[in-house]
Amino acid sequence: MNKLQRYYFGQLVPVFLLIMVGLTLIALLTQSLSQLDLLFERGQSAATFLGISLLATPQIMAIVMPVGLFAAVSWTYGRLHQDNEIIVAYGAGWTLWRVAEPAFRLAAMGAVAALAVNLFVQPLALREMRERLFEIRADFASSMVREGEFRSTVDGLMVFARRIDRDGTLNGLIISDTKSASSPVIYAAQRGTIAKLETGPVIVLQDGSVQRKLENGQIDMIGFSNYVVELRGFADKNLELFYKPSDRFLPQLLKPDLTDYWDRDHVGDLLAEAHRRLAAPIICLSSVALAMLAVLGGSFSRQGYAARIGWAFGGLIFMLLSFTGLIPTVADQPGLGLVLYLIPLAVLFFATRSMRMRLPGFVSLSERIEPKSKSKSNLRGGYAH
Repeated sequence: MNKLQRYYFGQLVPVFLLIMVGLTLIALLTQSLSQLDLLFERGQSAATFLGISLLATPQIMAIVMPVGLFAAVSWTYGRLHQDNEIIVAYGAGWTLWRVAEPAFRLAAMGAVAALAVNLFVQPLALREMRERLFEIRADFASSMVREGEFRSTVDGLMVFARRIDRDGTLNGLIISDTKSASSPVIYAAQRGTIAKLETGPVIVLQDGSVQRKLENGQIDMIGFSNYVVELRGFADKNLELFYKPSDRFLPQLLKPDLTDYWDRDHVGDLLAEAHRRLAAPIICLSSVALAMLAVLGGSFSRQGYAARIGWAFGGLIFMLLSFTGLIPTVADQPGLGLVLYLIPLAVLFFATRSMRMRLPGFVSLSERIEPKSKSKSNLRGGYAH
């Protein structure tokens, strides 16, 4: 790039980064709301919530990148064009493509970054997020007690603690075990603590009693100074760590494990995810082509290019919706995976060809000067007559 192109590129990058940060934060906040109930119901801290939310950031950035590129290019080039900084390049003999080169360089960088995220960063981050969420779901012992509340996080077990000290000691503890409907058990203790042993989580009770209903209907009560209540019998035995297609690496998507029943029944879903990851970066190039077509593909205007940018943005949204909407169809019919590549390529071809042909109304600097000189000569010729 020459000096002027580097200037254009330097104007683009800060705007693009600022827009990407804003879009990512908005999308991240929206996506994080789905995890609020799980995290807070399980008694997790704000740091845990933030850490899990940040693991979804790479995927979100790859998704919003085409919109960020479109917004940055259309805004920056629109401002440069209105300030006559694009006309300076035309006056120096530049072609439209030399003017657009910095934007397409940024689009190529965005496409490479999106491809790297889709192939490597996204699976690593989402796997880590999936594993953390699995640990939170499996660790029901830390979420089963809340101060002053009767809580039943699993069937057959209800726990009440009058007060919870900072060191985790449970005071005024009552536990109702109704897993066996014929012989329910109630534990009452002055103090208790949750501990994790190799055999599973337990509650260690101190200074209390056990009330058990016998088969003949009588109540059997036994006092104790120390008593251990095992909780592993209440854990969800069906809980199993499962990696979704979005969590898997590309080789695992292209060559599913046919010995696994889920992979065998969802080969189409895995292949569709693979095609999506490989085709999505092309949208970065298409979005920039649409933005350049909106700004440089028509006549110069001091009032801006809001109408043309609006139409181009509508085309971008239609492309994104078409791309996303066809993924389920590709999952059902993997042979249609080529369509996911053709959609952004068709938009890219249309936009660049329209720029080359120059839409009606586009007038370059030289073309704006020549008609004026011709009209003056005609006028002089009229007087000479």
